[in-house]
Amino acid sequence: MSVKVQTTAQIGRSLLVSVWFLMMLAACTQDGGGSTSPAPSVPPPPVAGNPATVTLASPAQNATVPVGPVTVSFTTQFFTVGPPGQTHLHFYLDGDLVPYMFYSGAGIDADNGVLYNGVHTHFVHWKSAVSFDIFGLSSASHTVRVVLADQSHNELMNAEATKTLAFSVSQPPTGDLTLQSVLSGLNFPVGLSLAPDGRVFFNERLTGKIRIIDQQWQLVPTEFCQIAIVTSGEQGLLGLTLDPDFATNHFVYVYHSAAGPLRNRVVRYTESGGFCTNQQIILDNLPANGNHNGGIIQFGPDGKLYVVIGDAENTANAQSLTTLAGKILRINPDGSAPSDNPFFSNSNANAQKIFSLGHRNSYGFTFHPHTGHLWETENGPSDTDEINRVISGGNYGWPTVRGIVGNANFHDPILAYVSVIAPTGIIAIPENSTAYPTAYRNNLLFAAWNDGRIRRVVLSGADLTQLGSTSTAYSGGQGALLSMMLGADGYIYVSNAGGIFRVVP
Repeated sequence: MSVKVQTTAQIGRSLLVSVWFLMMLAACTQDGGGSTSPAPSVPPPPVAGNPATVTLASPAQNATVPVGPVTVSFTTQFFTVGPPGQTHLHFYLDGDLVPYMFYSGAGIDADNGVLYNGVHTHFVHWKSAVSFDIFGLSSASHTVRVVLADQSHNELMNAEATKTLAFSVSQPPTGDLTLQSVLSGLNFPVGLSLAPDGRVFFNERLTGKIRIIDQQWQLVPTEFCQIAIVTSGEQGLLGLTLDPDFATNHFVYVYHSAAGPLRNRVVRYTESGGFCTNQQIILDNLPANGNHNGGIIQFGPDGKLYVVIGDAENTANAQSLTTLAGKILRINPDGSAPSDNPFFSNSNANAQKIFSLGHRNSYGFTFHPHTGHLWETENGPSDTDEINRVISGGNYGWPTVRGIVGNANFHDPILAYVSVIAPTGIIAIPENSTAYPTAYRNNLLFAAWNDGRIRRVVLSGADLTQLGSTSTAYSGGQGALLSMMLGADGYIYVSNAGGIFRVVP
């Protein structure tokens, strides 16, 4: 996929282990909930034996396509694909038994044109009245089966109303880095966190289970914890981090979506014998919605807990200090606000916890080990994904501005991607790393959902705040990528929907 990049200097897998990641998790970075215009009159329902046909136009049958988004286009005869409540199209990806619902017509756009279990996902994206994009496909063989359906979702029975397309995604060109599988058969692993004793803790985003990997990279059979969560859209078990003093206190912090009422919250558990005990609520009633829940949490070098919250699908939230939506929070480990926070003098208790504002939604941030700077990936709408250096009190513009605009009221990103890539995890390579070439030291690496690539950012300047260069270090092939972690062996680890990989030269 060709990606245009703006810089400050220029001013300008296993498929369907889960298709519920609505990000990333993500990936055209569009959202559900688009408005629908009044529907035209409903046509007579199709019946078995009618002449309605569907034809798959591209890609060609048994074609091999490049790694990256795959556009599937089709045509119909004697059949109208309409908005919800009218005749429409179903399609199934690989072995998934649940269909995607494809709509078109008045009021249909990228937000509501393809729904899965009633919500817009970031795995498939409506492109036009006769096409859709599939993101994050692995380098393997895949199938798409399309079926015409009536207003009540009954699929037409005539043979020409169903067609199946088989195609393969090629292996990408070799880059500087490659991925070695270390653990497969996982269920949407996110929030990878390394314990001082070499164990790795992570979330299964959709099951509510927190799992542990032992020092030999074997999955501990029994879950560390089972949490009651909600999983519509981008909800779920979203973030996890360990206390800086974990060796002594064994504290595990988790960000998850909860019901009754719908909200997000940060909770803390105490690890004892490999199991969670003593739940403590650190933050409750955090803004939540179907999409844009944020959820990434990490401790900074200052010992404070940083929490990303998306705008909860209300763009106005991001610029308001009265809500925590669209913000990065900085709190004490007990959930209270540090007195040196930028808005601590504000009488509003929410504002006192805010570190930065003007954020849309993020699936990753990291603290650079040399400078301590916070670097964040930010997902745009249909354009302008960003890489930001986040400072105390900084306003990052959403929704007033996006990308590199040079507006003194807001902080520009160091990179802005005009074509959407849906950046996810991000990490910095330590300056004393022996796992990677010398030229990689102090560089940022970040993953993407849409094309499954890992990109490299070379930082420059005395304080490493400027962009030296950017390039693709890993060209994809393992599907959409998620979380990143620095391992005990000095290598970076990255997850996809079904496993964890070691990133090696």
